[in-house]
Amino acid sequence: MEATMFSYVRRPGILRQPAPATAGRRKDPGKSAPPPKARQRIRGILGGLAALSLAVAGSLVAAVPSTGAEQKQDYIVVLKDGAVDAGTAASAQQGKYGLAVSTVYRNAVKGYAATMTPSAAARLAADPGVDFITVAREFDQPEDPGPNNQVAPLWWLRIGGSLPDGGQLPQARDAVDVNVAVIDSGIDSSHPDLNVQGGIDCSTGSPVKVTSTDTVGHGTFVAGVIGAKDNNLGVIGTAPGTPLWSIRVVDDAGLITEEMLICAIDWVTATLNDDDPENDIAVANISIGGPGAETENCGKGTDPMHYAICRSVDAGVVYAVAAGNSGQDIAGFVPATYDEVLTATAIADFDGKPDSLKSPLCGTEDWSKVGQKDDFPAYFSNYASGSADKAHTIAAPGVCMTSTAPGGYGVAHGTSFASPAVAGSLALCISEGACEGSGKEAMSRFLELTAAYNEDNRGFGFEGDPFRPAEGKFYGYLAQIAGY
Repeated sequence: MEATMFSYVRRPGILRQPAPATAGRRKDPGKSAPPPKARQRIRGILGGLAALSLAVAGSLVAAVPSTGAEQKQDYIVVLKDGAVDAGTAASAQQGKYGLAVSTVYRNAVKGYAATMTPSAAARLAADPGVDFITVAREFDQPEDPGPNNQVAPLWWLRIGGSLPDGGQLPQARDAVDVNVAVIDSGIDSSHPDLNVQGGIDCSTGSPVKVTSTDTVGHGTFVAGVIGAKDNNLGVIGTAPGTPLWSIRVVDDAGLITEEMLICAIDWVTATLNDDDPENDIAVANISIGGPGAETENCGKGTDPMHYAICRSVDAGVVYAVAAGNSGQDIAGFVPATYDEVLTATAIADFDGKPDSLKSPLCGTEDWSKVGQKDDFPAYFSNYASGSADKAHTIAAPGVCMTSTAPGGYGVAHGTSFASPAVAGSLALCISEGACEGSGKEAMSRFLELTAAYNEDNRGFGFEGDPFRPAEGKFYGYLAQIAGY
């Protein structure tokens, strides 16, 4: 049966897998016409981020038009840390400046999302209680991999402990017990191969407890790569059976906004502050992204999503994110370029073994047309080049991936699925007691252990890893789930 795969599309947001048949025919996204909507939109993974703001009283707000009626826009407002309560401040500022508050954030960041005119935003930026304001960015919906029962190569064999000499894998581990959040399109909680503990819907910008569903399929696929059970059914995840928490950030129109993503980050952080120790999130996966750049001081004053992630990491969460599928430097993509996250690049592994140079065993695409080889970086994978980005970049399988999908199983490709392999590996490392401490400490320890494992098992890696580097392109050491 032919595999259903995610296709690369020239729309904003989600880190999609490019279909080989369309490779080489991408338009220059910088030449695309701006959308008619008042809200500024990120136009595709390859597109440049439009200049959305100017400095007003130390804050970033949209430029005020000199003529014509103003159109309202969506903004993220970050309050100064001295604010007693974000909700109280939002209510007061709503009445004072004539804005409409939609969501209040209290954990990863103190602030709120609101709709207002650019001139109202300029006045609000001068308020002594406001740290900074930015126009809310917008992303787009992932595509559905669809149900598919095709048997494809078990990528798990590669990072699960298969050895260059064909040695035996370690025995199956007990179920992992580390809470992992999937910030995506949702998870099919009825899937028998997944341990879904709860669902939060941030698609309106505010967290709402729900029974998790997934009409898109992308989040369910990600969830299986992280934690599909070791139960003689379907596939095995990197951290088998680990508790999964679905956080939906895709609305019914297929839109992903910055408000939704910050809502998800804020909720994840809140689990570490509430009275329920059973829901504490240790790892979060974000296979979503768009054009952008690293911002100084953790985004304070310029990038509220970066600011929220930094504070969430400070609270104890480790984030795994996808590098992107445009074959470019991650320095131009967020959140991949943020120094505080684990950024996953993708490699091709067609048989679960290193150095085998086998032909692909999934799909009907002619992989030779795009020059894809076994045990090489995925032709579409983004990469690092600067020293700061190299320090948080790691590789994982991302071609011919099999995982859970609503109604069954599917096959897909992309850094979207390399990222959850890293997230699951990290959850396993935490479960085994090898990655301890704060979010930053656990991430650093994970990177150290990965580098050490690759150093001791050089045959484990791939053409393009630090021992066999590709000129100008750093893909990182290959993640592993053995040896903890």
